[in-house]
Amino acid sequence: MALLLALAGCRHSGGTHAADTPASTANATATAITAITATAKEGTARMTVQQQHDEEIKRWEAWPIREGHSPERAWQGVLHILRTVPRFADITPEIAGPALGMPGQSLPPPLRGYSARIHPDWALYWALDERTSLPMVDVSVGHRPQMGAPYVDPAPVCDGPTDWPALREALEEMGFTTWGYMTDLNPYTYNDHYALSIALLPSSELKKLCIRRIKITPMPQKVRP
Repeated sequence: MALLLALAGCRHSGGTHAADTPASTANATATAITAITATAKEGTARMTVQQQHDEEIKRWEAWPIREGHSPERAWQGVLHILRTVPRFADITPEIAGPALGMPGQSLPPPLRGYSARIHPDWALYWALDERTSLPMVDVSVGHRPQMGAPYVDPAPVCDGPTDWPALREALEEMGFTTWGYMTDLNPYTYNDHYALSIALLPSSELKKLCIRRIKITPMPQKVRP
């Protein structure tokens, strides 16, 4: 989270509606990565847990809110990708970004994806990670850094129609009919081409289960064409 906030803060420091360009993004992020890598161990050793948390909050507060991005659009975008892209190997930032309603490539390789603070307390994020043996597309919403793991109602990012029952129905229409659960809030499912890991968060305010994260991976035998 600290690295993500630092990178995001460098990327968005120009203002809420500043334009993203590949050159400026790459240069700013590369500089941030170099600085963070060089000082992380030394700085962390000198800081208490509370001080580290305070630094994360400062980076969060300095990260401008970017309007126009919607978790609802992101969840619908995931469904669109699953419906229209037959192989994981065909998912690119140029396909994923527009489908998810966010820029297709705003971080330099090997980081491929986008993050934006969309609310005073919430951010929206997607990434395509092909650096592991099982690549993934990760789409999620996250709350501002917190000490511990207190419950936070996700109502601000769960006001669209795509809650858990609607998502499950749409997935089952596409052939995702085998379901398992890591916990009650962490279902997983698969079809012939994709495996999905889903994280849910209950909203007491809205009285429904909201979507916090969808992770798309290829079925192991479908990792490469």
